[in-house]
Amino acid sequence: MKKYLLENKLEDITPLIENLSNEVKKYIPNDEIDLFSAALYEVIMNAIEHGNLNILYETKKEWLKKNIYHKKLKELLKTEKAKTTHVEIKLELPEEENKISITVKDQGLGFKPKQEAKKIYNDGFARESGRGIMMIKSYFDEVKFNKKGNAITLIKLIKE
Repeated sequence: MKKYLLENKLEDITPLIENLSNEVKKYIPNDEIDLFSAALYEVIMNAIEHGNLNILYETKKEWLKKNIYHKKLKELLKTEKAKTTHVEIKLELPEEENKISITVKDQGLGFKPKQEAKKIYNDGFARESGRGIMMIKSYFDEVKFNKKGNAITLIKLIKE
C-alpha cells in the first residue's frame, strides 16, 4: 500500500493523479486511463471542496449560479482551515486479489451519501454540480463510504 498526503492546493492535484495513473496503468487498459484519472480528480476535488473546506452542495450550487464559485473557492483556499487540513490517499495495487483499491479521506465533518444522492436525483442531470458521484460510480466497480462519510473507497476489478 502506498500513502499520499495532499495539501489543499489545486495545482498539486494533477501531478498526483498523473503519478497514481502511472502506478495503475499496467493493470487497466490504456483507453480507461482518462476515465480513471477523471473519476479520481472528481473524488479529490470533492474531498477538498466539500470535506476540508466544508462547501455545502447548496452553497456551491448558489455560487455557480451567481458565477462567483471560483472567487469564493480561492478565498477559502487561503484560510487557516485550508492550510491546516489535507487529503489522504491510499493506493493498494493487485497482489493476491485482482483489484485496485483507492481510499480518499478528507478531514471534514463527513456527509450522508444516501441523502446527497437523493438531492442529486431530485435535481436531475442538467445541474451545475453533483454529477461527479454518478461518474465515479459508472467507472469503478465498487464505491464505499466510511460511516462518518469523510472517506470513500473506490475499487476497480482487474480483468485477466
